[in-house]
Amino acid sequence: MSEPDIGNDQHSPELTIALELYDNAPCGSISFFKDGTIYAINQTMLTWLGYTREELVEQRTLPSLFRIGGQIFFETHFFPLIKMQGFVNEVYFDVVRKDNSIFHALINAREIPSKSRQKELFQATILDISDRWKYEKELLHAKRKAEADSKAKAEFLSTISHEIRTPLNTILGIGHLLHETPLNENQKEYARLLLHSSENLLSLVNNLLDLSKIEAQKVTLEQMPFHLGELLELMHETFSVRARAKGIQLDISIAKNVPKHLTGDPVKLNQILTNLIGNAIKFTKTGTVQLAVTVEQKKAETYQIHFSVSDTGIGIPPEKLEAIFQEFSQASYDVSVEFGGTGLGLTICQKLLELHQSKMEVKSTLGKGSTFSFSIWYTAADTPSPTKKAKKERRNLLILKDMDVLVVDDNPDNIFIATQYLDQWEVPYATAESGKKALDMVRKRSFDLILLDLQMPKMDGYETARKLRSLPLKTQPVIVAFSASAAGEVADLLEAAGIDDHLSKPFKPKDFMDTLLEHSSHRKKISADNVNLKPSVAASEGQKKKKTKAASEDTPNTVSFKIDRYAKMANNRPEYIKKFVLSTLDAFATYKQDFQNSVKTKDPEGFSNLIHKSTMSFYYIEADRLGSLLMACRDALQDDTADDGTFKKLAAECQAEFDTIIRGLTHIGET
Repeated sequence: MSEPDIGNDQHSPELTIALELYDNAPCGSISFFKDGTIYAINQTMLTWLGYTREELVEQRTLPSLFRIGGQIFFETHFFPLIKMQGFVNEVYFDVVRKDNSIFHALINAREIPSKSRQKELFQATILDISDRWKYEKELLHAKRKAEADSKAKAEFLSTISHEIRTPLNTILGIGHLLHETPLNENQKEYARLLLHSSENLLSLVNNLLDLSKIEAQKVTLEQMPFHLGELLELMHETFSVRARAKGIQLDISIAKNVPKHLTGDPVKLNQILTNLIGNAIKFTKTGTVQLAVTVEQKKAETYQIHFSVSDTGIGIPPEKLEAIFQEFSQASYDVSVEFGGTGLGLTICQKLLELHQSKMEVKSTLGKGSTFSFSIWYTAADTPSPTKKAKKERRNLLILKDMDVLVVDDNPDNIFIATQYLDQWEVPYATAESGKKALDMVRKRSFDLILLDLQMPKMDGYETARKLRSLPLKTQPVIVAFSASAAGEVADLLEAAGIDDHLSKPFKPKDFMDTLLEHSSHRKKISADNVNLKPSVAASEGQKKKKTKAASEDTPNTVSFKIDRYAKMANNRPEYIKKFVLSTLDAFATYKQDFQNSVKTKDPEGFSNLIHKSTMSFYYIEADRLGSLLMACRDALQDDTADDGTFKKLAAECQAEFDTIIRGLTHIGET
């Protein structure tokens, strides 16, 4: 059906009504020929554009109403697609009015079927989406602002976490140490309360961070054996003091068929129960708080353990039961004022249970109390005998006596806590208050493990680790980061710096000992003379043995590069490894040219730019020596006291290293 003849005044009533509906439709309509010339347009579109019909019909083309970009898109994509499939739906264009202002439009276009093929006819329906566009723009702005606010909050929480955890590490450490010293009964009780209170404070600090970590999917479930009875007993000791102070009875009951030893994530379970029992005591003025633990189901060696925390507290109104699981939410304003709290506890509990494929259930009667319950599947664990446990502890202490540990931290309190444990376990150690001092000590003494603080002035832990790895040591030590940051937050930075493990501040003695034991039998034996070249690809034998006098003290004396990471990424498929290698080879040709230009102009900024853009390529092929040499070149240029000969020697080493890597990559690419 072709467009009606608007100019003909002689129409039947029915056609007149149809023409009026067409002319005043809520959307614009333009009909045009193959060359884009407009041959019909409705009044709605004319009103939007500000033109008269005479100014457009057979005078202008449809594309001429668009901005220049829209005109190009119409010619190259939009119209060819109409010819190909007969229609195009909802394509965005900026339409230009007569006064040169813009309105935002969605255009649907179609080819009009016609028996006569003398002229190909097309029709476009235009929707003015200016209001929607403005709304979407505001939404996008709001989204970006929310993301920026969220990032700022995360950074703030990370900073606050570090500032709080540093003194908290001292409090928790002193609590543990004090508890181990000879004390009278009252003093033991004081030490125990100090220890438990500091642990509860640590739990509160962690709550502030856990929610954002869970939502960012940075929290995973651990699988480790634990003693359920001991966990609940410690919880009873921790909360009974608070319950007694309020005149409340705290009861914990465990069914006889519940296994004592389970495999799962005790930290997450402890966190959930701590929140629930803490809330129950907080919102109960008189009566009882009870934790009941039973077996809900059993399948072979797996048990579905049911936990139920009941109280005789204030209760929750039915209409508020859903709201209590929302972030920063309490049941009412009065509750928030009277009882306080962040309102994060139940939200975190629910999200931690989602990790367990479980869900919190709640029953409550206003004024009579509430019951929170959940179930988690655990696997029964072997029960260690007391004799075996004692033998294991003695064996562990003997193992630790063979280690030599360096503690590096600018905070003397942290050094004091760590070394007190090392003294107890009779572990040989030394201390350093800065990264520079640590480097000096490592040059003079061989250490098995270095406990390294990440947050230090002048030279932080990452830079210290990189410099440690670059030293030409016969035996490289294990480096364990010692930081208030969670391991998941800094995992990439740790790996890039050559750091092997992470110990969070504040730590418990068991965590510290477990870390030492884990690495006692896995000490790194890395040297220039005994590096395993398979499956890695290194320099030639002649290049390996060659040690120029210009070698920097801070550059690693190891293989030039490896392709282990590429092999892992490619699942050892040769065709993909080759693609990765050839791509890196192209990049290295550019890096080498940039290096030579920077040497010629003696431009430290050129070196900085090269180091920055080559970081990922160096990481993937583990070209650590070249990376260190480039940094040494840049530092030599920035050092006013360095002589020109030092820079020339370093540049020559860089050039040789570039040539070695490019030759090696070329060889792999050709095989």
